[in-house]
Amino acid sequence: MTLGFSQSTFLTEIMAEKKPICKIIHKILKLGVLKALKIMYYVLTLDHFRHLRIETFPMNLILNNITYHNCPIEVREKAAFTAQQRYRMLKQMHAEQAVSEAVILETCNRLEFYLYAKKDFNYSRFLTQLIKQVKPDAVDAWRKYSTHSTGRGMVQHLFEVAAGLDSQMVGENQILAQVKSAYRESIDCKTSKLIFHRLFHQAFRAGKAVRTETHINCGAVSIGLAAMELAKRKIEISASSVMVIGAGDNAELVARYLLKSQPTCLLIANRDKQKAAALKKRLKPVVSLSNPNGQVISLDEITKRLDEVDLIISSTASIEPVVTYDAAKEELAHRGKPLLIIDIAVPRDIEPKIGKFKCVTLYNIDHLNEQITNNVKKRSSEIPKAQAIVDEFTDKFMRWYDSLNVVPAVSKLVQKGVELAHSEAQRYAKDFGEGNSDKLESFAESLVKKVLHGPISFIKNGGDEELSSEQLQAIDLINKMFMSQDEQK
Repeated sequence: MTLGFSQSTFLTEIMAEKKPICKIIHKILKLGVLKALKIMYYVLTLDHFRHLRIETFPMNLILNNITYHNCPIEVREKAAFTAQQRYRMLKQMHAEQAVSEAVILETCNRLEFYLYAKKDFNYSRFLTQLIKQVKPDAVDAWRKYSTHSTGRGMVQHLFEVAAGLDSQMVGENQILAQVKSAYRESIDCKTSKLIFHRLFHQAFRAGKAVRTETHINCGAVSIGLAAMELAKRKIEISASSVMVIGAGDNAELVARYLLKSQPTCLLIANRDKQKAAALKKRLKPVVSLSNPNGQVISLDEITKRLDEVDLIISSTASIEPVVTYDAAKEELAHRGKPLLIIDIAVPRDIEPKIGKFKCVTLYNIDHLNEQITNNVKKRSSEIPKAQAIVDEFTDKFMRWYDSLNVVPAVSKLVQKGVELAHSEAQRYAKDFGEGNSDKLESFAESLVKKVLHGPISFIKNGGDEELSSEQLQAIDLINKMFMSQDEQK
């Protein structure tokens, strides 16, 4: 970099005056922020000042995942973890020195590890070993199907997920709650800090903006509704007795959809009968509009009640099948009337062999492709608008993320300024008489901080607002002043 003639002459003159460094800096700053930064950059490139330059340790935003896009359900269910297992993995990631921040997002359609880690960190090997420790059976599936992205690609993917653009049911609302839940787990395990606090809150805002500014979730759909639409095509629900297995969010949505079709009877089966009873209580306003016949049973009672129902929709968080072939074979072997079973759990709740009985028609979550395809067609006109919003939020986050490169430079600038102030104060202390050295040192330090306050405030000013071109230029100059040539490339 070269200075203009007037700037070069000015610098030569003030350096020749041999004034204290604080007075030199003050005089330079009077030229204006950008000119002052150029002069300071020039000075720091001189051999005498090269020791003032610093390097920031390179970090990276990383995503390693498997999703429904390329990984079938029979494989995804092998890589399904309990909340306790996720907490264990987050704790181990917290203990890994190369990992600064981490979040695990797991739904029926995806297992995703979000990391903020050192660029030279072998995250693929680390995560594979981590999965092997927690669930050895999942390692082969992970190695075969996992994909990765870094930097902007990771950020954009997360925002698309939160917006419902990467869901089987485009625009579905449940995924945003699941992203928030994953973030809360990371908070509990102390694996989200500055970067991920900002990243995930921006993801929440992006998801909300897409849903309020577009019709991407018009006539809100979900896996549960897709199951209902499938059931309606296969049987007459108003003339059928139905069973819902599970008492979570998906199961509650399914029960509400079913009750609107007024089945003759509704059975709610769950491992914890109190939770099932609580669900039944929440459904009372819907039940009163249809049939009041709602019953609560335990999982152990399911096989004994199979002959009473025409439709079963199952959605639990169990890691093992809740209805096995051996337990159900006696009831189903002699059954005459058809039984429709729709299993929307991952891992699957219904052992696949049950589908071999002549009376049983069994579907799982991957059989909902027809509804998914129709859903995408209906909402395709809104996808470009939603994608533009996601891109805007991605751009905004990346501008903020990139601007963080100035933080260590500013810190070092203040640190070196204070050190120089102390050095110059000691150098000229004898000219101010005995007993005044401490006052002179305090004065020099205070003056340096006040002089630097202007350019630092200028760079940081703006908060969440878009940075101006002058601010970005100033940040670029700061980065050039304090970053190595390799990091600038």
